[in-house]
Amino acid sequence: MVLLRLFLIFAKIGLLGFGGGYSIITMIQKELMAIGWITAEEFANIAAISQMTPGPIAVNAATYVGYRVGGFWGSALATFGVSLPSFVLVILAAHFILKFKESKTLEACMRGIRPVTIALIASAFIFFAFESFVDLTMPLYISPGAFAIFVMAILASIAIKMDTILIIILSAVLGLIIL
Repeated sequence: MVLLRLFLIFAKIGLLGFGGGYSIITMIQKELMAIGWITAEEFANIAAISQMTPGPIAVNAATYVGYRVGGFWGSALATFGVSLPSFVLVILAAHFILKFKESKTLEACMRGIRPVTIALIASAFIFFAFESFVDLTMPLYISPGAFAIFVMAILASIAIKMDTILIIILSAVLGLIIL
């Protein structure tokens, strides 16, 4: 029963999770926390691990959660569940976009989907911001060390254009030293 539920939850996420991995993160978090399979802290760790490993973040998260909840078969079914709808939808979308590429209706639909994607990414950002450097046990307390690592990572990424892997490694080292 757990294996079927894993497959169905991740198939639903794969079917309804438009906008890529970061917008799907919020859906994964809400679904898994609602049924008690993970806590907010565990989810933040899952997302961090999924981000650092190669491949799409939604597939990595499904694989990790599936293994944690249902072992090897849970991992396989969660990964298949999150991937199958995208596979089918991309094939259908490619067919119809080529067929109706000049359609004003299709263009209007695509323009409508873009703001939702930004909202879902912003929602994931807010969740991770609170999980990363806000201590909810102390009112209005922000961890200065975690916030400093956050600011340095943004500057390294945008201003210096440092390699992402190097930023992750340096942030982990700083975390060991500061936090």
